[in-house]
Amino acid sequence: MKLHLIRHGKASNYIGELDFDRPLSEKGINQAKALGNFLEYKLVNNEVWCSDAVRTSETLSIIQDHVSFVKTNHRADFYLAQKEILLNQLWDNSSTNDVVIVGHNFGLSDLLNYFTDELILMQTGEYICIDFGELTLRESSKNTGVICDQFRFTP
Repeated sequence: MKLHLIRHGKASNYIGELDFDRPLSEKGINQAKALGNFLEYKLVNNEVWCSDAVRTSETLSIIQDHVSFVKTNHRADFYLAQKEILLNQLWDNSSTNDVVIVGHNFGLSDLLNYFTDELILMQTGEYICIDFGELTLRESSKNTGVICDQFRFTP
């Protein structure tokens, strides 16, 4: 199985709004469009879990102009979620589909580093795919995945 991690595109600066409500900046919109183009033929029969923050929802919406998902879940508990929340959801998952998570740091980077024994800080608009081989997500554990694909648009 594979786990696809997407950190939201670059958000606008704070201008009196809550962090949760910050939309994508122009750079973030361009990052999401590039991600959609890159992922168009790579993501097939995937389930997506997305933080319900504005910037993650907008990132996913733009990607969905190019990619169709089997199931989409917007999750309040994924807003700035720590690794443990993401792990528990993955281990409780009984789906046979690969999973895409659209979320935030530092939870995404911590999850990536847990599964791959790497030390990577995911940047805005970045995509990384972790391959677990024959293991299901329920069977995954520390150091059982390898990075098999990675992309980040830099204008």
